[in-house]
Amino acid sequence: MPLDSKDSKNEIQKKRGIFHNIPKNWKHVRGKIYLFLTVSVLVLLVVFAYFFNSIFINIYPGEAGVLWKRFSGGTEMDYVYNEGLQIIFPWDKMYKYDIRVQQYSYDFEALSKDGLIIKFDLSVRFFPQRLNLPKLHKEIGPDYIEKVVKPEVQAHLRKVVANYTPEEIYTSEGYLLQIIIQGSMGAFSDRYLNLENLLVKKMTLPASIRDAIERKLTQEQKVKEYDYRLMREAKEAQRKSIEAEGIKRFQEIVKSGKFFDKYIQYKGIDATLELSKSNNSKVVVVGSNGNLPLIMNLDSAGKAPDMPAEAAKIAPQETTRDNKETSSPEQGSSVEDIVGETESASDFLSRIKGYFNPPEKMNKEPINKTPGN
Repeated sequence: MPLDSKDSKNEIQKKRGIFHNIPKNWKHVRGKIYLFLTVSVLVLLVVFAYFFNSIFINIYPGEAGVLWKRFSGGTEMDYVYNEGLQIIFPWDKMYKYDIRVQQYSYDFEALSKDGLIIKFDLSVRFFPQRLNLPKLHKEIGPDYIEKVVKPEVQAHLRKVVANYTPEEIYTSEGYLLQIIIQGSMGAFSDRYLNLENLLVKKMTLPASIRDAIERKLTQEQKVKEYDYRLMREAKEAQRKSIEAEGIKRFQEIVKSGKFFDKYIQYKGIDATLELSKSNNSKVVVVGSNGNLPLIMNLDSAGKAPDMPAEAAKIAPQETTRDNKETSSPEQGSSVEDIVGETESASDFLSRIKGYFNPPEKMNKEPINKTPGN
């Protein structure tokens, strides 16, 4: 019993000694734990910061993503990532593609049918097919412009240009573009791209060829101008023929006698109206027995113009300086030839008025001035 009790006491003391020494070693252990945790957090922060851009992927508007998995079979072929924030493993990689309409411009040269060099300044508009982005990425890659767009357009353009002369290319640019676009669309579609349009911003021909083409086009335009003139003159001749036929029929109707006198009267009235519209000063002599009014213009010196035929018929016979009888003046004679040099125009007009008034209403005899009275 005593031995057993002594052994149990020793064991109890040993156990107490272990627990008794724990508080003395805890500070040292706690410091090591704190140091380990601090280092671990710092390492995690550094790793997180280093791989932040590989974990959090921003896909911006107009873009789409294709994921490449390092440990899961490479390119993910059945899914295209949309716009927004995408979280992936840092050992994977996200490839972003611009799926909006893109424009690529470049210059190159091509040979025409005649072997002449023609320079082109092109602009190609295209965009990738969104649903086929994984195939485009796997088969062609992000540099599809240099691998597909530029070579395909150049190949089709050279093929088309080689079948035409410079003149045909210069005058049929729009038609050639349609041929090139139609030929390139199939090649673009096979490469998971869509060709929207092809623009030729500038086409440069050799100077001599360009000048010759411009001269030829100028001459062609002149030929078309002369053709138009001939056609216009033919139409004018046709119009004049129709007009002459109408005048002929009109004259036949007037000469028939039924409307002749009325037509002459109408034309006289029309001529009188036209003369009355003149701004010059006029003397109106009223006719009688159905005659028309006679309108005569006076010049600034007070002289009357040449006497019309109607006034010449009714002019007095004896109006010369020597009171000799004279024959009726011819048509177109002037006032001086009829009344003499000493008789003024106003006296002559007053005398003419007396011939038109009835004799019973005349207040005085016609004026007849002769030299010496």
